[in-house]
Amino acid sequence: MAQCIAIDADAFPHASAQFGARADSARVWVARDDAGRVVAFLAGRVWRRELLHVEGLAVVAEARRRGLARLLVRAALEGARADGLRSVGLHVSVTNAGAVALYESEGFGVARRLRDYYGPHVYGGERAALEMRFDLPGA
Repeated sequence: MAQCIAIDADAFPHASAQFGARADSARVWVARDDAGRVVAFLAGRVWRRELLHVEGLAVVAEARRRGLARLLVRAALEGARADGLRSVGLHVSVTNAGAVALYESEGFGVARRLRDYYGPHVYGGERAALEMRFDLPGA
């Protein structure tokens, strides 16, 4: 957990996930390097037994561009299917083009644009986020 918190603190200007909160709704997937160190995570929560809401996805700088985020997204989608959920959703800053491109390439669509979602000092003054969703087949 501590390794995920450190990655989160380096990747985001605010805590993306509630790693210390123990709940049946919490879900976390991790990727480890050959030494067993956590180098990436995807954390989320199940809402109303229908939706996996992705709270955070981050990869340490030296492990980026190796497909780890994509593998974690796919693992989360599979986990949501196994849990019998209907969809996976998330919020992402409009400034995070790489993340938006990753999610779109994995089948997520933009459900709506949210004005003033982030605080004024979080992403260089850009406050908008995209709400993205992946509807699971057969749900």
